[in-house]
Amino acid sequence: MKKVRAVISLLLLGLTFTIVMALNTGAWDNNLAKTPPMGWNSWNIFHGDINETKIKQIADTMVSSGMKDAGYVYLNLDDNWMANPARDSNGNLKADPKRFPNGIKALADYVHDKGLKLGIYGCRGTMTCMNIPQSGSKGYEDKDAKTFASWGIDYLKYDNCNIPNGSDMKTDYQKMQTALANCGRPIVFSICAWGYQSWMPATGNLWRTTGDIADKWDNGNEWFKGIINAIDGNAQYTSSAAPGAWNDPDMLEIGNGGCTAEEYRTQMSMWSMMASPLIAGNDIRTMSQTTKDILMNKEVIAIDQDPAGIQGKRVKSSNGQEIWVKSLGTNGTTKAVALLNRNSSTSNITVNWSDIGVTGSVTVRDLWAKADKGSFTGSYTASVPAHGTVLLKISTEPPAPVDATKQIEAESYSNQSGIQTEKCTEGGENIGFIENGDYAVYNNVDFGDGVGSFQARVASATNGGTIEIRLDSATGTLVGTCAIFGSGDWQTYTDVKCVVTEATGKHDVYLVFKGDSGYLFNINWFKFFKGSNNTENLGDINSDGQIDAIDLQLLKKYLLGLGEIENPKLADLDANGDINSIDFSLLKQFILGISTSFPGQGAV
Repeated sequence: MKKVRAVISLLLLGLTFTIVMALNTGAWDNNLAKTPPMGWNSWNIFHGDINETKIKQIADTMVSSGMKDAGYVYLNLDDNWMANPARDSNGNLKADPKRFPNGIKALADYVHDKGLKLGIYGCRGTMTCMNIPQSGSKGYEDKDAKTFASWGIDYLKYDNCNIPNGSDMKTDYQKMQTALANCGRPIVFSICAWGYQSWMPATGNLWRTTGDIADKWDNGNEWFKGIINAIDGNAQYTSSAAPGAWNDPDMLEIGNGGCTAEEYRTQMSMWSMMASPLIAGNDIRTMSQTTKDILMNKEVIAIDQDPAGIQGKRVKSSNGQEIWVKSLGTNGTTKAVALLNRNSSTSNITVNWSDIGVTGSVTVRDLWAKADKGSFTGSYTASVPAHGTVLLKISTEPPAPVDATKQIEAESYSNQSGIQTEKCTEGGENIGFIENGDYAVYNNVDFGDGVGSFQARVASATNGGTIEIRLDSATGTLVGTCAIFGSGDWQTYTDVKCVVTEATGKHDVYLVFKGDSGYLFNINWFKFFKGSNNTENLGDINSDGQIDAIDLQLLKKYLLGLGEIENPKLADLDANGDINSIDFSLLKQFILGISTSFPGQGAV
């Protein structure tokens, strides 16, 4: 029996060694953090003064404020969540019983029920940076990783204090990496060792490249870094960033009061350009509208979250004016460009297309102004405020014509204002998070000699809204309007249809979304249909050539006082001059096949 145990032990030792070697060769891929993590951390605003009540309030606000919907999903506890001393008689970490009376597992359950993820803080030394006895994971890596997994932890920030003599940083972090890999739960690994080292991309999902952030613009050569100092420090390691592996210049200070709004926009812009984790550190329970607008600019967030995972780089610097570029996607036709003004007064900054490797006519969108600026040849110039950044999205290659009568995936837009993509239950992706005034643009759509109707696959957990179909600009020729109604939830899809007129030839199609406050609907795909429609067909209330459930919805909404009917004659099914519940019943019987005509047939 002893011999059998010895053989098994050798096999397990060999397996463990193989795991360690696999984890520590090249870039580590644990299939997590494929885009830079987004969330909130307790340190910048609370420091060690954290408790269960505060964290639950933060979780509630991450949902109610819209931060979760914008992508901020990790709620990360920093130092001082643990008891003092931090371990029980069996050596297990435990939460402070007064400040976290229900324990971390219950807190994780609360956070998960909100659709968020819970992060926690640890340290490779004997104590964390707040010097709490027994709080460090030195010698407890496997035990602590399994404890975190049992609690439902999703993210570990692993610090670098109170290191015993003879310890090796790389070895210590690799021990926790291996422990996390074997703990039975996917946990994002954030290395907090206050500076880049070449082994870090093979060991963590993200790693700090600088000293701690300070709520200042410029803190000189101090260990605590101002925003501009952190940008300079992080910019050195561009080639190390990739999906699942990110350079981390520390948390966002946006909303903490030590900088101007322009300086905070620069932090958001440049963290996004550098594909850095977006971990907010302000008191989101009381944040101003300006802070919300900076943290939740969906177009800026999309630059950070671009799935290609390319870190932007500085390509030109002169007299305090800088030009940065970041390729988006994989086809090389779209880029983000940051015009950064380090000066204390407003400056005009010009980006020459040759500076960023593009030629010809280039379309430009300003992501903070949320405005299309048009097409430019050779260069583009913007006025940039002191310590500010103008963030641009540019496109260089005109798309091939898109057949309007073929199904167009909604997420294949050429440009957009305010929307996001997400996974769709019908396969692929849909566009969502759509609010009043947002739009999506589909370039070079070919209508041929004309189309007569539009169909979209939509879902809405609210009362929906409308899609305005416009040509060539967000205020261009209106060729159709589609009403969208609630479908029950955001992934229960139904078809909507409407008439389209005066759409021939090739155009940029703008789908402009209108409705009440809050999110309106999701769109999976859309298409157009050839020919004209019989707009005088009784019962065909939206004049799309078909009498179906959509017409019934329109009539119901009209009778409830929630909408208008463009041609009331088509809804007066008994031709008595009044549209009422009798007409609704007649239409319902027709759609169900109970009847095949209307009493008023021939009156239109």
